[in-house]
Amino acid sequence: MQKRMTFGPGYFVTAAVFTSCANLIYLSVPVYMMVVYDKALFSFSRATLYTLSVGLVVALVAMVFIDYLQRRMMARAGDRAVRKILPYVITAMHKDRAGLTHAGYTRGLEDLESVRIAAAQGQLFTFLDLPWVLVYLIGLAIIHPVVGFMGAAAVFLTAAFQWLLKIVEKKRYTAADVTLSAAEVFAQDCLRQAKILAGMQMVPDLIRLYRDRQKPARIVRSRADALYDGIGIVIRLVHVVGPAVVFGAGVFVFFNDEITVGQILAALVIGFRLFYFFDRQMADMRTSIQAAAAYKRLRSFVDTQPLETKLSLPEPAGKFEAQGISLGLPGRSILLNISFDLAPGEMLGVLGPSGAGKTCLSRVLTGIWAPSAGNVRLEGAKLDQWPEADLGRYMGYLSQEPILFPLTVAQNISRLAEPDSDKVVAAAKKAGVHEMILTFENGYDTLIEGVGDNLAAGQRQGICLARALYDEPKVLVLDEPHTFLDDSGLQTLLTCLDRLRETGTTVVVVSDRPRILTKMDKLLMIKAGKSVMYGPAAQILAQLSNRQPVPQTTGD
Repeated sequence: MQKRMTFGPGYFVTAAVFTSCANLIYLSVPVYMMVVYDKALFSFSRATLYTLSVGLVVALVAMVFIDYLQRRMMARAGDRAVRKILPYVITAMHKDRAGLTHAGYTRGLEDLESVRIAAAQGQLFTFLDLPWVLVYLIGLAIIHPVVGFMGAAAVFLTAAFQWLLKIVEKKRYTAADVTLSAAEVFAQDCLRQAKILAGMQMVPDLIRLYRDRQKPARIVRSRADALYDGIGIVIRLVHVVGPAVVFGAGVFVFFNDEITVGQILAALVIGFRLFYFFDRQMADMRTSIQAAAAYKRLRSFVDTQPLETKLSLPEPAGKFEAQGISLGLPGRSILLNISFDLAPGEMLGVLGPSGAGKTCLSRVLTGIWAPSAGNVRLEGAKLDQWPEADLGRYMGYLSQEPILFPLTVAQNISRLAEPDSDKVVAAAKKAGVHEMILTFENGYDTLIEGVGDNLAAGQRQGICLARALYDEPKVLVLDEPHTFLDDSGLQTLLTCLDRLRETGTTVVVVSDRPRILTKMDKLLMIKAGKSVMYGPAAQILAQLSNRQPVPQTTGD
């Protein structure tokens, strides 16, 4: 059962308590007005005036201090909520980008920050002022029923227009934001290929496509802006007229000698406070709507169910097997009933034509994707039975595209963990890139730009291989590790495979290179996602020698 993200009731209780205290203290202002104008002003009692004034100042200072405390506590509460939920948000985004889910949710961090800011600034809790609107209206009615009626009428009119405006905002702006966000994701994905865009002068066309994708959202937003401005003018007019209506009603009943001057001023102060609530809500409306939409998306896409603690298993020797693996993606079947078994230290070569499903198989073998049917087992246990930390330590993976992180070379090799110098250097030496790294200006402390833009493709692939070898994994999956290597790099890779055999590491290599395939113990050939050949390498190569050459692989 997936547990959706939610904030505990403690946040709302805290905000409600502070809001109630601040609004309760504010009532001291109209009371001060009534007592001063109706009592102290006519009795000429300076002592009474001084006492009341000091009391009012103390009350207002307390109100401001309470407001400050509320903001600080809500800011801290928002920060704590972000720290608590952040791992789940990143996990959800990672699963989506890795293809484990297909929600297309890419704005998790942006949504989380929107919610944090709205919570810290109190924009998510403006509804807590609504009960106090009723309290202040009751106060006006106590002063005089006519004053209370006019105040209620103005408040009702304001609330009706703001409710209408919120509906417009919520529907139109939310729809526009989704479209604009999709356009921005499209532009960012294209800009990742900046060199290709520049090399073939494709930037003007990218701008045109981006504008075309933005156009529907811009039209919707423009119409929403026009309606927002129209309704907003009416609301602001009501906000200005509202206190004047309350004051006028007070003066009218004053002529009938039914209330005092102090009560008129008290009613006016209450009227200003009433419309302060609505002014604040209107000012925060767009931000609060965006934050509410962000919160809704987080609740929909982010699973905050804590992961079950898995029992640690004994360290594996490297026995690795696939049992009837099948994989289906939306609309198509990728793999069908793939099986093999490897004893500790054995090497398996996977070959086949382009699009056969080799890369997909490597992703299933490393646990990136779960198979639709069948199991991948390490030392007899399914991959999902291993604790994630243990599985990451026992398995290494080199993807087809050598992508690095914008950190130091050492941090990349150590898989983002705090680098262990001995293990980092050992992995680099085993991958044959230690001397190459030493030629960098800062050696292992060289900072990677982007995904490795400051390095050649072969250099990136070598460092990625060292990352896969970090901490001596028991099973290694290499997806076309030769793609960007020259003859010297290929010889280094072959030497690395020899070292892996000596250390008893189980290896699966996706490759079509004969020099690599001849080093394998077993070969698996797949076509259209199906196993067409599997067995000892010498036997398979002998069969292939009597067939047409296997088409060169360029990726799946």
